Amino acid sequence: MNFAISNSTAIEAIALEDNTATVTFNGGRDYDYTVNDVTAFVTSLTNVIEGGQSVGRFVNQSVKNETLQRIAA
Repeated sequence: MNFAISNSTAIEAIALEDNTATVTFNGGRDYDYTVNDVTAFVTSLTNVIEGGQSVGRFVNQSVKNETLQRIAA
């Protein structure tokens, strides 16, 4: 499942496969994260995008509350 982010100054895209989210930041940097509850994450992300809210803030908050957990490179 791929989300192209058009109105973010920080994030270009988010791709989900199984329980892994790949976040592509502007400039082409990709970071992989484990997602514990994919359904809840997708629902929240969709609500943020459709509501015109900040996707960068949402991703940052998701990392802080450990919804997204960084996979070591």
